Amino acid sequence: MQFLDDSLHPENMDKVVITVAPYGPEWMPEDFPEDIPVTMEEQIQKAVDCYNAGATVLNLHVRGLDGKGSRRLSKFNERIAGVRAAVPLRKAA
Repeated sequence: MQFLDDSLHPENMDKVVITVAPYGPEWMPEDFPEDIPVTMEEQIQKAVDCYNAGATVLNLHVRGLDGKGSRRLSKFNERIAGVRAAVPLRKAA
């Protein structure tokens, strides 16, 4: 992405950008068991679901197998690779 001098003029902006943050690290899976993805597959599927619903930006967090938020970079790398493989790159309109 590049920013140009006139990028912030309304006539040059994209119509809509939808940002989603479906992983909510402050919530535990038992708080909303039907909606908080824990496994890597569930987390990637949640990203796909958000993309299919029209999201253009995904705020990532990762969880360990215990459901708690994780800061392990290897988990982030795994998640990013999985999301990139599962979600096509959306081109700016």
